[in-house]
This record gives sequence, structure tokens and C-alpha cells, in this order.
Amino acid sequence: MRFSAYAFIALLLAGPAAAQGLSGTGVEGNWGCRALIDGTKAGLLTIYSGSYGYASANFASAASGSGSAEMASNGVTFLDGPLVSGAGITTAILGFDANGQDVLQLYTADKNVLSCTPR
Repeated sequence: MRFSAYAFIALLLAGPAAAQGLSGTGVEGNWGCRALIDGTKAGLLTIYSGSYGYASANFASAASGSGSAEMASNGVTFLDGPLVSGAGITTAILGFDANGQDVLQLYTADKNVLSCTPR
């Protein structure tokens, strides 16, 4: 009887922690990005827990590096770092392509410049 009572208490205590672990946003993860202007590979983007890292496919790109981000249910706002200062990219919106697959669209203040798919 003691064991089942302890097991029940452990489940109750673990419940909120387990739920928080599953509540990550859809933008978290690794993304392979392509430039919309010509379809060439642009780089790799990783987003986790309010931070990001971007590795540009272009040698010595000012966009490569890491910074902080504010997560949302349908995207992310890049707060600082090289995507903002080096490339002018400020937001990303999560959507779907024609096949229903996830796609993350990265925007400058004026236009959509990169399209990223999960890796």
C-alpha cells in the first residue's frame, strides 16, 4: 500500500514538469534555410528556449552566430544577435507549404527573405 501511495504522489509531482516539457513551441528545433531570391542554400538555424544559432552557408557572413529570441505559438521574434544586426531579420512565422509540411518564413522589416524546413 505504501508503494502505491508513493507512486501516486510521484506522478502528481511529475505531472506539471512533464507537461511543461511537452509544451515547446513549433519553431524550436533545427531548420535548413534557403534564400527566396534564388533558392540556394542559405544556412542552418537552431532555435531552443529563447535563443538561436545561425550558421550561414556563405563564408564569413555577418548573419552567422547566436542571439536571443522571444518565442510565440506561431513564430519567433529575434531580439538581438547576427540575424538582426547582420542580416536585418527580425521575425519568423511558422506555416505550411503546399504539401502540408512545416515551413518557417524569416522576414526583414520589408519582406520574406528565407524559407526554412525542419532538419
